[in-house]
Amino acid sequence: MAVHPLSYGRYQRNASISAVGAETAQPKAGSTTTTHVAGFAPGGTETYPMVELKISIERDLAVLEKVMDAVLEVHHYEEPVIFLREDWASRAAYDPNRDNPHRWWNNGKGLPERIG
Repeated sequence: MAVHPLSYGRYQRNASISAVGAETAQPKAGSTTTTHVAGFAPGGTETYPMVELKISIERDLAVLEKVMDAVLEVHHYEEPVIFLREDWASRAAYDPNRDNPHRWWNNGKGLPERIG
C-alpha cells in the first residue's frame, strides 16, 4: 500500500486471495533452505502452505517496478514465484442506485457474510 493503492474502480486495497493450498520444492545445495535449516539434505522435498494472491494495476512499467520491488522486499522467500499476466478486466458503469435486480442491494440476499 505504500507504493500503490491497488485501486479497482472506486475501491482500494483490492485483491483476491485463494484458499490455502500447498507448494513443494526440492532445494539444491547452497539454497537458503539447505543453509538455514539444520539437517535438511539437498534434494529433499519440502512442502509448505500457500495462497495465491491476485492484484490488478494499470499497465505502466514504472508502477510495475515499484510494486514488484515492494513485493520482493517484504516476501519471506528469497525467490517467490510470481506470475505477471496482461489480461482484460471488467470495468462497471458505477451507479450504486442502479435498479438491476441481480445486484446485492436489490436481490434480497444482501452481501455474503464477511470473513474479515
